[in-house]
Amino acid sequence: MHTASPIQFQPSTLPAKPHSYVDTPHIPPNLSAKEQEILKWCAIGKSSWEIGRILNCTEAGVNYHFCNIRRKFRVSSRWLALIKALEMGLIHLEGETELHPTVVQITRLASKSL
Repeated sequence: MHTASPIQFQPSTLPAKPHSYVDTPHIPPNLSAKEQEILKWCAIGKSSWEIGRILNCTEAGVNYHFCNIRRKFRVSSRWLALIKALEMGLIHLEGETELHPTVVQITRLASKSL
């Protein structure tokens, strides 16, 4: 009976470290107008269901856009994508808009770690 030898990777064939947002140049992703609008509503604390009602689309449609947003920013959560969009100036909130407390807290923690 022939046993297959385990696959061995040479160090030169493996990436130095997994690809992450930090490793990429600060080129802002190309967000659609709908994705920007969804992020604005997220910033003030609206849920996917609420955003869907506001934009006259389904909750699943909003979550689909959030999936694309997370993919474009290479992050795992909508909150991280929102922080990246704010940092890069991709979305702008009017002066009277109050940010969701979680966004404020994450922004503070991110600024302390820099």
